Amino acid sequence: MPKFEYLELTLINHVLHLQLARPNKANAMNREMWFEIGEAYRWINNQTNIHVVVLSGKGKQFSSGADVNFLMSIMESTEHCINDKTEHLRAEITNMQQSFSAIVDCAIPTIAAIHGVCIGGAVDLVSACDIRLASSHSYFSILETQLGIPADMGTLQRLHFNLSDGRLRELAYTSAIFSGRKAKKWGMINNTYFTRKGLMKAAFSLANKIAANPSYAVKATKRSLNVNTDLIVNNGLNAIAQVNSELLQTAEAMSTMAELKRKMQK
Repeated sequence: MPKFEYLELTLINHVLHLQLARPNKANAMNREMWFEIGEAYRWINNQTNIHVVVLSGKGKQFSSGADVNFLMSIMESTEHCINDKTEHLRAEITNMQQSFSAIVDCAIPTIAAIHGVCIGGAVDLVSACDIRLASSHSYFSILETQLGIPADMGTLQRLHFNLSDGRLRELAYTSAIFSGRKAKKWGMINNTYFTRKGLMKAAFSLANKIAANPSYAVKATKRSLNVNTDLIVNNGLNAIAQVNSELLQTAEAMSTMAELKRKMQK
C-alpha cells in the first residue's frame, strides 16, 4: 500500500477507503494533495485486489475545494515564464484535470461519501466519481464563478449528465449554495443520510454489494458506460482549458483572486 502525505488508504475485503487527509484545513486541496489523488488512482487501476473505492474526507468537512494559495501560485507562475504564457497555463490546467480524470479512467468504481462542505474543486472531484452519497446536512457550491473563473476541472462537463441543463447553468452562474437534500432531488446525489455515521454505513454497504459481483464484469460495465460520455467530456475539458489559460492572465481575474486571498488571511 503506497503512502501519501495528504491521503489515507485502508483496504478491507476488496473495498478501499480513500480519505482526504488535511482536516485542519477543511481538506482544502493543495498542490501535493491534488496530484496525489491522480497518483493514487493510477495505482488503484493496476490492483487486482481492489474492487471498489469509497472516497471521503477526514474531519468535519469533505473538502473546501482547491487551496487558494495553490490557485494563486498557478496564476503567478506566468510572471517568470519565458515561453508563451497561454500555453504554459493551458498545460498547468490540463495537468490538473488529469488528476480527476484518473478517477473516471480507473476501471474500479468510486463511491463518494460527502459530509459537510463540498465546494469549488471538491465538486469537480465528486463529479468524476461513479456514485455520490451525502449527509443531509452537507452543502455544495460551484464556487469558481464567484472567484472570477469558470469551473475547469470537470463540474461543467460531467454534471450535465446528472443535473438538468437549466439547473446546472443556474448553479454555475450564481455560485449558489445548495444542500445535500436538494442535490438528491435534482439528481446529483443518489441518496442522503441524516448522520455521517449513517452515510458511511450506507457507502460501505453499497461498496460491498458491488464488490460481491465479479470484478471483471463491473470493470467492463464501467468501461461501457464511459463510452457514452468520454468524448463529450474530453472535448469540454479541452475547451475550458483554453478559455481559462487566457482568462487567468487578465487583471480582473488576478485582482479577484488576490482579494479572496486577503479575505481568507484575515
